[in-house]
Order: sequence, then structure tokens, then C-alpha cells
Amino acid sequence: MDDIIIRGGLVVDGSGAPGFLADVAVKDGRIRAIGELSGERAARELDASGLAVAPGFFDAHCHSDTTFLLDSSGAAKLYQGVTTEVCGQCGFSPFPALPEHLTEVDPGEGVDRSWYCASFRNFAKRVEDGGWQLGVNLAPLTGHGSLRAGVLGYANRAVTDEELRSMQELLRQDLEAGVWGLSLGLEYSPGCFADQKEFAALGRVLKEYDAFLPAHLRNEGEKLPQAIDELLSVGRETGVHVHISHLKLDNYRVHGTAPAIWKRIADARAEGVNVTADMYPYDACCTYLNNRCPKWVLEGGNGAVEQVLAGPRRQEVLDYIRDVYYPNAQRAATCLIQDDAGFWPEIVGHTLQEIADDMLHMDYPEAAAEILTRTHGLANCIFFVISEEDMLYFLRQDIGIGSDGYSYPDDPKKIACLPHPRSFGAIARFLRLAREKQLCPLEEAVRRITSKGAAMLGMTDRGLLKEGYAADITVFDPAEVGDRATYLKPIQLAQGVRHVVLGGQVALENGVQTQVRAGRILRKPRR
Repeated sequence: MDDIIIRGGLVVDGSGAPGFLADVAVKDGRIRAIGELSGERAARELDASGLAVAPGFFDAHCHSDTTFLLDSSGAAKLYQGVTTEVCGQCGFSPFPALPEHLTEVDPGEGVDRSWYCASFRNFAKRVEDGGWQLGVNLAPLTGHGSLRAGVLGYANRAVTDEELRSMQELLRQDLEAGVWGLSLGLEYSPGCFADQKEFAALGRVLKEYDAFLPAHLRNEGEKLPQAIDELLSVGRETGVHVHISHLKLDNYRVHGTAPAIWKRIADARAEGVNVTADMYPYDACCTYLNNRCPKWVLEGGNGAVEQVLAGPRRQEVLDYIRDVYYPNAQRAATCLIQDDAGFWPEIVGHTLQEIADDMLHMDYPEAAAEILTRTHGLANCIFFVISEEDMLYFLRQDIGIGSDGYSYPDDPKKIACLPHPRSFGAIARFLRLAREKQLCPLEEAVRRITSKGAAMLGMTDRGLLKEGYAADITVFDPAEVGDRATYLKPIQLAQGVRHVVLGGQVALENGVQTQVRAGRILRKPRR
């Protein structure tokens, strides 16, 4: 007898092939059979009549490294049908570091400081031996920024040969333990201080392990072509699989150039460079407000901006913020404070323009400086800087989908910020837009959030509905699936997902999460 049979659904197997009516049987955590199984019986049966049955969805880019500390549910993602998240992104991960630098590292986005560990092996052991439960699977990466800080701190300089060897050794240890690659965060400290020699040396280590190199690029606006070329150069030099994280054009001066940007990527692929990309389907990004300062301000980490603004170079920073980002009310209105890090809650949910005009009565760069000072450089903002035309153009291409968000619980009391709606809606929103905007057929949309995500990682037992594969399965209504989260009311679960089977257990049934917490840390098998 099988453990589960999913009856009568349209099987959209993740390959991009046309869907077909069939039953899906699950036994011992694996897919046992797909076909006409009316004569078979199972301990549990799920009705999929009128619904699509697909592999569990992949969130190709997230920051859920330690979100399980808030709540084990992972509800924000599970209700979208997500069963696997790729974490450790944008250069931030809860590891690794040399012992003498372990307490000095600011692990960054999505990582609880107290959980920073000397290695991935130590982090995974702490999660698993501690009995911590996960609502969805995590496929971790090592963060280059965390790795660099764990060896030499936040210095604005090239690494020495000895430091580079230490970084390579720490990376090898993490790869041996099962991380899937190394993420770059080149707009953040200390990743922004690294150079091509450093990337190539680490890229060669990744190539040894058939791992990949995703990057938050050095620039996502006016200098995006040069930033893409920097990453492509690493791919050409080392042969490593390079990947562009959350592809976007985040500056109004370059809106409308998405076709030229995609041609750059397509030409590199035709040349033989192994390059992929992901994105989220929104017209706003979300990151630190200090990202609107000159990069030299970040030497010393996020908190360094506070000291700079109290020093002799303050006016230099204000002039940069004014000239590049916030010269007027129209531009300042594109910056919405999302997280004050607990230091100034009155500003959360307000724009820079509102704070400057109505609360502080000062110009926009001065107001930005005041926010950075009072929040000790930790303020996060939602920036409305992406054109819908560019976003939709990229969504029509062969690109993966990642939320750049967190597997939050759906209890607002457990969330200490106004999150970007992408956490609760990115994957479901993509399916809705694919349907409403006719971006691509259902089968292609499913491929891009299942087998494409698995292929980017090099994962060989998930991403397809196939006999012998892990039983991560999402059952959803193609006509209803979609996002409900908005920018001002972001803590709203997605709709249209009926059942989720995770590791052969029913994690969501008839649109309601069960008590099952079957997520686990997925490790890359050694070759």
C-alpha cells in the first residue's frame, strides 16, 4: 500500500511538456508511480480533480537562513507551493570564519547574529541536533561577504595571498559539507571591496565541485552592463556556472533597456558561458538605505556610515545622495522605509519624502542621513525604481524566479518590520502574471519554478515529477493561484494552492497547513 495517492489531476511534470491526466503515488518519501492507478490504494488520498499537480516549487533566491527561529511554519512560502528555498544569498550566510574572527562578523540579511558559525557543517549540526524544525527545505550557499569578513574583516583592500588561501580552504570545507555554491554581494560590504583576482580564485574552487556562483551584481542601474560583464569574465576565465541574482534595472535613467541587457546574457550563452539568472516579479526592490551612499562609506560594515556622517566627509556623502538618488520630492517618494531595526518605529511605512517634509522639515539627503544615523546604518527600504515594462520583458525570457524574501510566519506579531510583499507572493504572483499577461504557457511557467531551479543548483532528485524522485509535490488551481500581499499590507498568504506534499508527508491539505514540519537542510552530494 502506498502512503499517498494524488487522484485525477493534470500532471504538469516540470519538464515543460504538455500536461496529462494521471494519478501520482508516493511511498517512503519518493514518487513511486505516475499513471492510471485506480486499482491502487493508499493510507491517504488527495483529490486533485480540476487541479494541476506539479513538482514542489523552488524559490531560487531567499534570505530564510534563520527565519525558522521566528516560527517553524515557513507559511509565507508553503502557501505559495514552495518546497525548496535557496538561501545564503547576496554574500550573506551564517558561516564561515576563522576562529579568531568568528565574533567580529556581521552576518547580514536574514541571519540571526547569535547563529554565526565557523563552518556550514557546524551550522547544519546545530540546526539538526537542536531539533529545530523547518517548514520548507533549505538549500544553502556560502556567502562571499561572510567568508571575506571571516578572514580579513571589512577592510577596503585586496586580499593577500595568505588570506586568499584561507578563504579557499574555508570554502572547500563548506563545499565538502554540502553547500551548493558561493554567493556574491557586490553592492554590500565587504563584497564590494573584492576584485577579479579574488573571484577567479574562488571560482576555480567552485568549478572543482561543480558548484555555482550567483551574484548580487555591483550595480543594477546605469552601470548594469559593466556589472554583468564583470561576472561573465569570471565565467569565461574559470568555466564556473555564473548566475545573476534578481535581475533588474533599478534606475529610471535606464528604463526601457531590458532587451539590450537580455541580449548581453543571450550572447554570452551562445559564446559558451554557463550563465543563468533569476528575478522577482515586482516594480520595487528592497535593501539597506546605506546602499544609496558611496561604497567607501561601507568600509567597516553597515554601522560605519554613522561614523562617516558624524565626520568631516559628511557633506561629500550628502552631495552623492542628492546627485545620484534624491534631488527632489518625486525621487524621494520612491523610498519607503520598511525596517528601522527597532530604533525609530515611527518612520516605518513612510516615504523619505514624507519623513523629510512632514516630520523632520529638512531636505531629502539630510533626512536620509538622519535616518541612517538614528538606525545605526541598519534601515531597510522598499525602493520603487523598476519599470513594469522592463519587469514583464524579463519575465518573458528563460529566467528563474526567486523572492529575495523570507519564509515568514503569517502572524504579524512575529514579524518586526513591514516586509516587501515578495516574501508572501513572488512565486504565486509569477503564476498569476503568466496567466493574466500571457507571459508563457502553464507548463513553461511551472518548468521555470521547478526543474529550472533544480538545474541551476545541480540538484538531481527534485524539480520533476518522476518515479524515484523526492516526493515534493504542489497541487494548485491554475485559474486561481496568485498573490494577495501588497506593499502596505504584505502579510497576506497567497491563494490557489490546495495541497503540498513535502518529503512524502502532507504539509498543506485543502488550503490549510498541517502540523507537519518536514523541511530539511538539503546538501549537495559529493561527486
